Amino acid sequence: MRYLMRPNSSLAKRITEFAAKVSFESGPIVGLQIRRTDKVGTEAEFHALSEYMKWTEYWFRIQEYRHGKAVKRRIYVATDDPTVFSEARKKYPNYEVFGDAAISNTANTRSRYSIESLYGVIIDIEMLARCDYLVCTFSSQVCRMGYELMQIRVGDAGDNFHSLDDLYYYGGQQAHEQVVVESYQAESKDEIDLEIGDTIGIAGNHWDGFSKGTNRRNGAVGLYPSYKTREKWIIVPFP
Repeated sequence: MRYLMRPNSSLAKRITEFAAKVSFESGPIVGLQIRRTDKVGTEAEFHALSEYMKWTEYWFRIQEYRHGKAVKRRIYVATDDPTVFSEARKKYPNYEVFGDAAISNTANTRSRYSIESLYGVIIDIEMLARCDYLVCTFSSQVCRMGYELMQIRVGDAGDNFHSLDDLYYYGGQQAHEQVVVESYQAESKDEIDLEIGDTIGIAGNHWDGFSKGTNRRNGAVGLYPSYKTREKWIIVPFP
């Protein structure tokens, strides 16, 4: 991934200059990748800023507990909605907010295919990869790429993120499936019935006790209690 994302000299200069403004060496920083615009309501649900900040604050409190001292709150915001910056500064005045609203403006549906928009999304990905922790939606490829590049930087970033929707995946991977271990009868129109032994194709964990998926037995799509399933492991014979 790092080889594929290697920048040319002019882009590398822009990335270096932008990173200097964020000042990563000044203390820990959490990266927030907040996707809105065209994906909301189709591929992903809307998530309020407060949902991201809840997990951000949890992470900073853990750092304070570990180090036994106060830790300055700092976040880097990557988003296609420029209003997030003013909202973050107004609602969370104790946080230092980094990011560039100009990049957000180029990410709108009218200009996101311009060269400046491309540079902007690359810079956001590079900045997210340099953060100490990520709070985002893994339904977004921008966040997943930032996380993948973070892996290269730290070696194992398995504990360095919180996704508000999907588990980590890569495009084209084998379907993520689970097996039902306890039956369940839907209690609302948004839920699906489960029978022991059903195979569920999981679309995402909602992190509220429920996951969303498709019951392969009848094609029903909806929410189900996460604890009533287990992973369906595919055992591949090796020579």
